[in-house]
Amino acid sequence: MAMLRSLLLLFIVFSMGNAEVNLVKRCPYGWTNFGVRCYKFFSQEVNWITAEKNCQSLDANLASVHSKIEHDFLLSLLPSSSTHCWFGTHDGEQEGQWLWTDGTPYDYTHWAPGQPDNTGEPITENCGELNYKSKNAVCFFIYNNYLQSYNFTLT
Repeated sequence: MAMLRSLLLLFIVFSMGNAEVNLVKRCPYGWTNFGVRCYKFFSQEVNWITAEKNCQSLDANLASVHSKIEHDFLLSLLPSSSTHCWFGTHDGEQEGQWLWTDGTPYDYTHWAPGQPDNTGEPITENCGELNYKSKNAVCFFIYNNYLQSYNFTLT
C-alpha cells in the first residue's frame, strides 16, 4: 500500500510536466506580514521626501492603505497612540489628486476631520500622515514591500 501511495505521488509530480510553481518568501526578520506585503516601522524622524527616498533605497515605498483593516493594522505597528507617521500618499503631481507612491489604486481614504485643508500658505498639504499632527511635522515612517516570490518551472 505504501508503495502504491509513493508511485501515485511520483506520478502526480511528473504529470505536472512544465507546470509553473510559485514559492513565496516570508518577510525578512523584523518585518511584519499583512496580506501580500511586508511592513516595518522605523523610529527615524525625517520629512516625507526623505522617508520615501529611504524606502526606495530598500526597493520599497512608504505604506499605502487600501482598507480600514489595513489602516488599523498600520496603527498597531506604531509604538504608541501618539506616534505620528508618514505614509505613501501625495498630491504632488496635481493639487487635490491623491496618489500612492507605490502606484497602487487610490481606493481608500480615512482623513482626519477637515483634512486635507491646504492651510498655511505658501506651504500646502501634499503628503499623508498617519495620526495627524501637522503638515510641517517631522515624523517616523512605515514602509512596505511586496513579498518576494520566485517562479520556476518543473520539467
